[in-house]
Amino acid sequence: MKQRYLLFLSTLLFSSGLFAQTSDSTVYPYVLPIWGQQVQDRGMADQLQLPFGLNVNYVNAFIELEITDFDLSIGGRDFSKIVNLETLNFQEVSATTNGANFRADAWVLPFMNVYGMFSSVTGGTNVTLQPTWKDAVGDVILQLPQFSSNVDFNAVAYGLGTTLIFGWDGYFSSIDLNYSATKTELLEDQVGYLTMSSRGGYRFLLSKKNKDFFIAPYIGIMYRNFTGSKGNNGSISMDEVFPELDQTFNEKVNGKIADNEAIINDPSTTAAERIKLQAQNQALETIEEEVNESGVFSTEIDYFIQKELIQTITFQFGFNLQLNKNWMLRGEYGIADSQRFLMTGVQYRFGVKKKGLR
Repeated sequence: MKQRYLLFLSTLLFSSGLFAQTSDSTVYPYVLPIWGQQVQDRGMADQLQLPFGLNVNYVNAFIELEITDFDLSIGGRDFSKIVNLETLNFQEVSATTNGANFRADAWVLPFMNVYGMFSSVTGGTNVTLQPTWKDAVGDVILQLPQFSSNVDFNAVAYGLGTTLIFGWDGYFSSIDLNYSATKTELLEDQVGYLTMSSRGGYRFLLSKKNKDFFIAPYIGIMYRNFTGSKGNNGSISMDEVFPELDQTFNEKVNGKIADNEAIINDPSTTAAERIKLQAQNQALETIEEEVNESGVFSTEIDYFIQKELIQTITFQFGFNLQLNKNWMLRGEYGIADSQRFLMTGVQYRFGVKKKGLR
């Protein structure tokens, strides 16, 4: 008994269709997929998608990040003893991107699609931090007010991927894997990004006369994460990020020193407390002097940063609306506690015939 298969491809390279079993045994006209003639011989080629596709998608994403390592140098001088991951005290780091994604794909095998992709996006990174310095015993000696800043950026990404598909009786499932490299002006090195996903759904025919007109809603799960753990180098001017940080910093330090001096000069203050506060003031004066002399607030600074996604998995909900063999529309939404993902797009498919065939 012949097996029934479902082949599907959407903007993320899957659609759906149930092979009809017929007695037709003619020449399969297109150069792809491999084994296309065998599918034709089994009388099921009418349900194969056209082998080549072009996709244009709009993508919007919001991702919360965690900074796991941060070092700072100015003019070749290591400044990480004073300004580092601990003293910066990151409260929130998130990124939002908007852009266009272009894909070109081909069915290499009846159940395997390969594709290349290119994206051009704009976005912003929102950083909230509250710089905090502690003494040797862990007591807070200086804490600046909480700062928030948004740094805009442009980026391009390109990559390769593949999709494996299977289906039966109108139900379909897919597994997708792709790798992309992203380049932005904020970082010297490219950022690698790995995406794996699995989806499943059901195809509903929208016309009894036209079996190529259908909608296929689905649900799925997606894993996304940076590849490698070496971090990235970059450069930016501090006053571009926090324009009033220098004024706030000096006011806060001088105010803290003045408060400590008032306590030191109070006759009721114990000798041990005076010694402790005097040591704090010396540390504060050293911090203030080194920070101001370094030019950290206006000089182009070099930094090393390593970041991770707070969550790597999202749940996906979407649909494919196929109008005919050539055109398909797509919508998908992904959500998690610290991620949101929205994609819409359109796909055009076409075939390239074998030599000698019209």
